Amino acid sequence: MLVSGLVAGFVLGLALGGDWRRLQQLDFKLSPALLVGAVARAVAPFLGGLRLVTKKIGLLLIALIGVINRGVPGAWLIGIGSALNFLVISVNGGMPVDPGALVAAGKSIPNDGLHLVLGPDTRLGFLADVLLAPVVNNIYSAGDVFLAVGGFWMVFRVLKDR
Repeated sequence: MLVSGLVAGFVLGLALGGDWRRLQQLDFKLSPALLVGAVARAVAPFLGGLRLVTKKIGLLLIALIGVINRGVPGAWLIGIGSALNFLVISVNGGMPVDPGALVAAGKSIPNDGLHLVLGPDTRLGFLADVLLAPVVNNIYSAGDVFLAVGGFWMVFRVLKDR
Protein backbone atom coordinates (compact mmCIF):
# COMPACT_ATOMS: atom_id res chain seq x y z
CA MET A 1 0.00 0.00 0.00
CA LEU A 2 2.89 2.37 0.64
CA VAL A 3 4.01 2.23 -2.99
CA SER A 4 0.43 2.79 -4.18
CA GLY A 5 0.14 5.84 -1.94
CA LEU A 6 3.47 7.24 -3.13
CA VAL A 7 2.52 6.77 -6.79
CA ALA A 8 -0.96 8.27 -6.30
CA GLY A 9 0.51 11.28 -4.48
CA PHE A 10 3.04 11.76 -7.27
CA VAL A 11 0.46 11.52 -10.07
CA LEU A 12 -2.12 13.76 -8.38
CA GLY A 13 0.55 16.21 -7.26
CA LEU A 14 1.80 16.59 -10.83
CA ALA A 15 -1.76 16.74 -12.22
CA LEU A 16 -2.53 19.63 -9.87
CA GLY A 17 0.52 21.64 -10.92
CA GLY A 18 3.18 20.24 -8.63
CA ASP A 19 6.84 20.21 -9.62
CA TRP A 20 8.65 16.85 -9.49
CA ARG A 21 11.97 18.68 -8.91
CA ARG A 22 10.74 19.55 -5.42
CA LEU A 23 11.37 15.91 -4.47
CA GLN A 24 15.06 16.90 -4.30
CA GLN A 25 14.18 19.05 -1.29
CA LEU A 26 12.89 16.04 0.63
CA ASP A 27 15.17 15.78 3.65
CA PHE A 28 14.72 12.13 4.54
CA LYS A 29 17.16 10.81 7.14
CA LEU A 30 18.46 7.22 6.96
CA SER A 31 16.87 6.55 3.57
CA PRO A 32 19.15 3.51 2.99
CA ALA A 33 17.53 1.86 6.03
CA LEU A 34 14.11 2.58 4.49
CA LEU A 35 15.24 0.84 1.32
CA VAL A 36 16.49 -2.15 3.35
CA GLY A 37 13.12 -2.31 5.15
CA ALA A 38 11.18 -2.17 1.88
CA VAL A 39 13.36 -4.85 0.29
CA ALA A 40 13.02 -7.06 3.38
CA ARG A 41 9.23 -6.84 3.12
CA ALA A 42 9.31 -7.59 -0.60
CA VAL A 43 11.55 -10.66 -0.39
CA ALA A 44 10.09 -12.11 2.82
CA PRO A 45 7.60 -14.45 1.11
CA PHE A 46 10.49 -16.18 -0.69
CA LEU A 47 12.64 -16.89 2.36
CA GLY A 48 11.05 -20.05 3.74
CA GLY A 49 11.54 -20.30 7.50
CA LEU A 50 12.96 -16.77 7.66
CA ARG A 51 9.98 -15.11 5.99
CA LEU A 52 8.15 -14.00 9.15
CA VAL A 53 11.21 -12.59 10.91
CA THR A 54 12.30 -10.86 7.70
CA LYS A 55 8.86 -9.28 7.27
CA LYS A 56 8.90 -8.10 10.90
CA ILE A 57 12.40 -6.63 10.55
CA GLY A 58 11.28 -4.77 7.43
CA LEU A 59 8.22 -3.39 9.20
CA LEU A 60 10.28 -2.31 12.22
CA LEU A 61 12.83 -0.54 10.04
CA ILE A 62 10.11 1.34 8.19
CA ALA A 63 8.40 2.26 11.47
CA LEU A 64 11.70 3.50 12.91
CA ILE A 65 12.48 5.59 9.84
CA GLY A 66 8.96 7.03 9.98
CA VAL A 67 9.49 8.11 13.59
CA ILE A 68 12.97 9.52 12.90
CA ASN A 69 11.59 11.52 9.97
CA ARG A 70 8.37 12.57 11.69
CA GLY A 71 8.93 16.18 10.57
CA VAL A 72 8.51 15.11 6.94
CA PRO A 73 4.85 15.31 5.91
CA GLY A 74 3.26 11.86 6.07
CA ALA A 75 6.31 10.09 7.54
CA TRP A 76 4.73 9.67 10.97
CA LEU A 77 1.69 8.03 9.32
CA ILE A 78 4.02 5.59 7.57
CA GLY A 79 5.67 4.86 10.91
CA ILE A 80 2.30 4.24 12.58
CA GLY A 81 1.12 1.99 9.76
CA SER A 82 4.24 -0.14 9.88
CA ALA A 83 4.08 -0.34 13.67
CA LEU A 84 0.42 -1.45 13.58
CA ASN A 85 1.18 -4.17 11.02
CA PHE A 86 4.21 -5.29 13.05
CA LEU A 87 2.06 -5.48 16.18
CA VAL A 88 -0.76 -7.59 14.72
CA ILE A 89 1.70 -9.90 12.92
CA SER A 90 3.78 -10.33 16.08
CA VAL A 91 0.91 -11.27 18.38
CA ASN A 92 -0.62 -13.70 15.86
CA GLY A 93 2.40 -15.23 14.15
CA GLY A 94 1.27 -13.80 10.81
CA MET A 95 -1.22 -11.34 9.33
CA PRO A 96 -4.77 -12.56 9.96
CA VAL A 97 -7.15 -12.20 7.01
CA ASP A 98 -10.92 -12.03 7.33
CA PRO A 99 -12.42 -15.08 5.60
CA GLY A 100 -15.60 -13.15 4.77
CA ALA A 101 -13.59 -10.47 3.01
CA LEU A 102 -11.70 -13.19 1.13
CA VAL A 103 -15.00 -14.65 -0.10
CA ALA A 104 -16.31 -11.20 -1.06
CA ALA A 105 -13.12 -10.55 -3.03
CA GLY A 106 -13.25 -14.01 -4.62
CA LYS A 107 -9.83 -14.83 -3.23
CA SER A 108 -8.28 -17.55 -1.14
CA ILE A 109 -5.86 -17.05 1.73
CA PRO A 110 -2.39 -16.24 0.36
CA ASN A 111 -0.11 -19.27 0.53
CA ASP A 112 2.95 -17.24 1.48
CA GLY A 113 3.48 -18.30 5.08
CA LEU A 114 2.80 -14.73 6.20
CA HIS A 115 -1.01 -14.78 6.33
CA LEU A 116 -3.47 -16.84 8.35
CA VAL A 117 -7.23 -16.99 8.64
CA LEU A 118 -8.75 -14.62 11.18
CA GLY A 119 -10.64 -16.59 13.80
CA PRO A 120 -11.95 -16.45 17.35
CA ASP A 121 -8.43 -16.76 18.80
CA THR A 122 -7.05 -13.87 16.73
CA ARG A 123 -5.64 -11.09 18.83
CA LEU A 124 -6.12 -7.47 17.73
CA GLY A 125 -8.32 -8.64 14.87
CA PHE A 126 -9.40 -5.08 14.13
CA LEU A 127 -5.81 -4.44 12.96
CA ALA A 128 -5.80 -7.46 10.64
CA ASP A 129 -6.59 -7.57 6.91
CA VAL A 130 -10.31 -6.92 7.32
CA LEU A 131 -10.95 -3.91 5.08
CA LEU A 132 -12.29 -4.90 1.67
CA ALA A 133 -11.49 -2.41 -1.10
CA PRO A 134 -13.89 -3.41 -3.90
CA VAL A 135 -12.43 -0.99 -6.46
CA VAL A 136 -9.07 -2.81 -6.41
CA ASN A 137 -10.60 -6.09 -5.18
CA ASN A 138 -8.17 -6.51 -2.31
CA ILE A 139 -8.17 -6.70 1.47
CA TYR A 140 -6.19 -4.34 3.66
CA SER A 141 -5.39 -3.66 7.29
CA ALA A 142 -5.63 -0.41 9.23
CA GLY A 143 -1.82 -0.28 9.08
CA ASP A 144 -1.97 -0.55 5.29
CA VAL A 145 -4.32 2.44 5.17
CA PHE A 146 -1.94 4.51 7.32
CA LEU A 147 0.94 3.49 5.01
CA ALA A 148 -0.97 4.50 1.87
CA VAL A 149 -2.21 7.82 3.27
CA GLY A 150 1.24 8.65 4.65
CA GLY A 151 2.96 7.85 1.37
CA PHE A 152 0.39 9.83 -0.59
CA TRP A 153 0.61 12.85 1.72
CA MET A 154 4.41 12.84 1.72
CA VAL A 155 4.84 13.01 -2.03
CA PHE A 156 1.78 15.17 -2.74
CA ARG A 157 2.73 17.74 -0.12
CA VAL A 158 6.34 17.97 -1.28
CA LEU A 159 5.30 18.36 -4.94
CA LYS A 160 2.71 21.01 -4.11
CA ASP A 161 4.70 22.89 -1.44
CA ARG A 162 5.29 26.48 -2.49
